[in-house]
Amino acid sequence: MKRVFGIVSLVVPSLLAAAITLDGRHERIAHVTSPALAALWVVMMGALVMRLIQGQRARRADDLLSHWDHIDVLTSSGASMMWMGAGALIAAELTGFASLSVIGILGLGVVYLTTTWTALVAGGAEPWRLAEVTRAILPETAVEGDRLREELRLTNVKIPVGTRLFAVGRSTPHGAVTRYSVGSTGSRSDVKLESDLGLATRGEHRAPAMALWLGDVLGLSRAPIVLRGEVSFTVLPKPGSVDNVKQLLGNGGDDAISRPTHKLPTEGTFRIREYVPGDDTRRIHWVRSLQIDQLVVRLPDEIPPAEPRVRLILDTHLWGMEFLSCRAPDDLLDAMVRVWLGIAKELTDTGTRVTLVAGAQKGDGIAAIERPMMPRMAREGLRLGARVRWQPMLPLAALIAKNTTTRQIVVTSQPQPTDVASDVVWVVVPEVAWTVRETWPPEYAPVTLPFPAGSADNRFLRRLRERRRIEAMWRDRIMFSQVRWVNYKAFSGSLVARPNEGRIALTVIP
Repeated sequence: MKRVFGIVSLVVPSLLAAAITLDGRHERIAHVTSPALAALWVVMMGALVMRLIQGQRARRADDLLSHWDHIDVLTSSGASMMWMGAGALIAAELTGFASLSVIGILGLGVVYLTTTWTALVAGGAEPWRLAEVTRAILPETAVEGDRLREELRLTNVKIPVGTRLFAVGRSTPHGAVTRYSVGSTGSRSDVKLESDLGLATRGEHRAPAMALWLGDVLGLSRAPIVLRGEVSFTVLPKPGSVDNVKQLLGNGGDDAISRPTHKLPTEGTFRIREYVPGDDTRRIHWVRSLQIDQLVVRLPDEIPPAEPRVRLILDTHLWGMEFLSCRAPDDLLDAMVRVWLGIAKELTDTGTRVTLVAGAQKGDGIAAIERPMMPRMAREGLRLGARVRWQPMLPLAALIAKNTTTRQIVVTSQPQPTDVASDVVWVVVPEVAWTVRETWPPEYAPVTLPFPAGSADNRFLRRLRERRRIEAMWRDRIMFSQVRWVNYKAFSGSLVARPNEGRIALTVIP
């Protein structure tokens, strides 16, 4: 719709003004200057048609420019000035007010001149023929919570006199929008631009290419947009510090520590075995030794150590998350990954052999990926944590092993546990505890500008689009909260993970 309005504004306002003011019965200024305006309009349209033909002849297979891109040159300010200039000429003809004719002639004339100049000196492929656009997100491999910065290097870009180079991009879907502007003094030189992107969020990110274009200094017209500078970077997750993780191993504790049973003397006897040199003599059972004429020692009754192997499974099976515009799905998955890796780290420190299991991209599909969590291979587990996304293809049942003696722990946010196995230990990560609400659109007074005077963000349509975008985020957030609602009765006896003063607390669900 915006493109159609910009293209229509090149023709319709001028024709309307010409049709009404052509006879010049009331306003002589418009009648006298109309030949000059008509000549400027013809030159402008000729320059645009020339660029259109030139662009089609030089069209390459990888060129994404369409026919309309070469003539969609008016910005919102330029289109508005065209209509206001034509309106001023029409009003002058109807009222006979000469000052309106001057305003209309100046408005239309300035747009004709700037558009012609932009099409002649900034259109086509010449400004980008020798240009090199290099973009980097540093550090390329960061850790969740680190500060990121963007570096954009422009080399040999031709920026003609009277124009500026503009660049706009976004590194992540919910990240900050970066904007740059370079004047004609930076033409054919090496320019380095930097921006602070804020704190890094977990994931393997592929930042889309930046939009670059040349526009006149008045902001009325621009050359076709060029997309350059696509870049990839990785942010490894940061495992959380988890309390009470030994509860996941059951009564056995871990490999090095076992729990003695509490029995009365009448509830059973101690196990015994033959005495071996080096045994504690205080454990010799003298009565039984006299009976069998052989030294035997007593062994205390205890619960056997826990299974030293654990499969730690991350449940990421959820459909439709890529269609939601709110941040809550990403925040919840980031929290689940921190809990998942935090539990793995704590268990590994106690001597338990942990295998991380999750569904991740492999080739053209989603497959179950297993990585051992070892001190020497911890980075492999972190890279797996950076790869995981919400995925609709691999259900939780495909990740849980059947007929195995290995203890299996599932980190999930599902509303209820599945019936795939009865011996699975559940760790629930509730959405309400790990996500924050979206910001509500601010209310502005009718006579107050929300942005500095002259900023394009003050336009009514832009503010209306921004408000609708935030309202859509709120609707998506409400729907996501309803989908992620947890029935704790179904998880009775399992564990729930909640934030607690910078750490993760595991508590038993009653």
